Amino acid sequence: MKGGWQLRAYSARRQADGHGGNEIVHLASGLLGQALASDDAERGGLRADDVLATDDVALLLLGGPHAWAAARHAVVQRYGRVGALLVVGYEGRWRAAHGEGGRANPPELEQLLDQFFDIDASELQTLLARLEQSDGVDPDDEGAEARRRLHATFAVAARDGTDAAHRAYMEALDRVMRLAAPRLAG
Repeated sequence: MKGGWQLRAYSARRQADGHGGNEIVHLASGLLGQALASDDAERGGLRADDVLATDDVALLLLGGPHAWAAARHAVVQRYGRVGALLVVGYEGRWRAAHGEGGRANPPELEQLLDQFFDIDASELQTLLARLEQSDGVDPDDEGAEARRRLHATFAVAARDGTDAAHRAYMEALDRVMRLAAPRLAG
C-alpha cells in the first residue's frame, strides 16, 4: 500500500515523465482508493474529527514520514475526496514546515485546511473547482461540476450531520446519477 511518501514519489515520477503540473487531485484519488479498500478506521476507535481537532495534531498524524495510516484512512473515509485533499494538504504543510522541499500547497488547499470546519458546500465546491482547474479539468464541464457538488455536499453532510446537509447531498447524488444514466444505458 502506498503511503504519503510513496504518493509524493509517484508525483515526482510523473513530473519527470513530462506529466508535470499540479498532482493534488491525482494524489487525493490515490488516497481515496486506499482508504476505501481499508478497514473502517472509526470502528477501530480513531475518529476523523479527533485527528483534525488541531493543526498540530493533524500535522503529526497526517503529514510527516511517520503519519498513521489509520488516521489518514479515518479522515478520508469520513470526508471522502475532500478528506483526501485534507490529508494531501497536511502532508504539504508538514513538508513546508520541515524544509522537505517540493511544491508549497496552493492557496486553495491552504484555505481548505484553515477553513474546513467553517465553510459551506458552495464555498467548498468553489475551492474544489479551483484545485481541479489547476489540474486541467474544465471548470464548466457539467459532469465535473456535478461531481464537485457531490463531493462538497458529502463532506459537509459528514461534518455537520444536519438534515439540510443530507438533503443537499442526496440532491447532488441524484443529479450525478441522472447525468450518468445515458452513459450507463449505452
